[in-house]
Amino acid sequence: MTHDPAATFILVSYNQEDTVEASARAVLSQEGDPLQIILSDDASTDRTYHILQELAAEYQGPHHVTARQNEQNLGVNEHVRQAIKEAQCDFLIWSAGDDISLPHRARVTLDAYARHGAMLIYSDAQTRRPDGSSGTKAYRKALFYRDSFTTLEAATSFSLYLGAAVGWHKDLFYKYGGLPRERAHEDLILGFRAILEDSLHYIPQELMIYREDAGVGSKLSQATSLMENRARRQAILKGNLTVLEQRLKDVRTFGLPDDDPVTRRIDRMRDRMAKRLSYYEGGRSMHTGHPLRLIHALGSEWLRDIRNR
Repeated sequence: MTHDPAATFILVSYNQEDTVEASARAVLSQEGDPLQIILSDDASTDRTYHILQELAAEYQGPHHVTARQNEQNLGVNEHVRQAIKEAQCDFLIWSAGDDISLPHRARVTLDAYARHGAMLIYSDAQTRRPDGSSGTKAYRKALFYRDSFTTLEAATSFSLYLGAAVGWHKDLFYKYGGLPRERAHEDLILGFRAILEDSLHYIPQELMIYREDAGVGSKLSQATSLMENRARRQAILKGNLTVLEQRLKDVRTFGLPDDDPVTRRIDRMRDRMAKRLSYYEGGRSMHTGHPLRLIHALGSEWLRDIRNR
């Protein structure tokens, strides 16, 4: 390759043999300057990695392409950590093994990065259901698609942007110590870090085709929804608590004091979430705090429980 890559484009996959070839070919077909492309697999048990290896071996275009695989299944957050280790560039564009990046996605994203220098750049997407019909575009209800929003609002939001349609700078990962090992949606953590840094940019263009209810994250959500109600609720609370605990670490890394409104809001929500979770765990997750808040949290979860909600 005669030129340094303009960015690193990482496709992450796990047991997606039915969709990964189309997703990978879309990444390999990106227009514009040469990219480093990493086709990364999380120890799939089907043919996913074999397909990625074949595509990397036969590729003859301008991009620098490699296929890699984790020795064992690590889960999304640790998979991201391993893939980043091989990234040559500071700016990373991401795709899942079941989504389709339109040919101009990288070019448009990098043009925006050159103009604005934002640490996190996100866009719109066409949405499709698993049967190929048009999707709901429910992601548009997320906070970062509003005309205006604040860091205080983002502090306790669990819907920030479409995580599948994003590129971000390595510093959002390394400055804050990576991602938690526990299951937690990485977009909820990286998006909050970006708004702390005041370094977000939105591209109001559909740069990809996103398959609703089909990706790794969606499969995890579907599995959760099939759990017995108490187990499902406990899994949701654990995930939210992990996000809030990481956000509390991140505001301190960023330099906000404990009495800052953002820090205080996260801390209050974390305490409330821990108290709610303690209803199912016999007090193991409970944080100290005002006893009336404990009674309210436990009472609210008891009502959910007896109503099977």
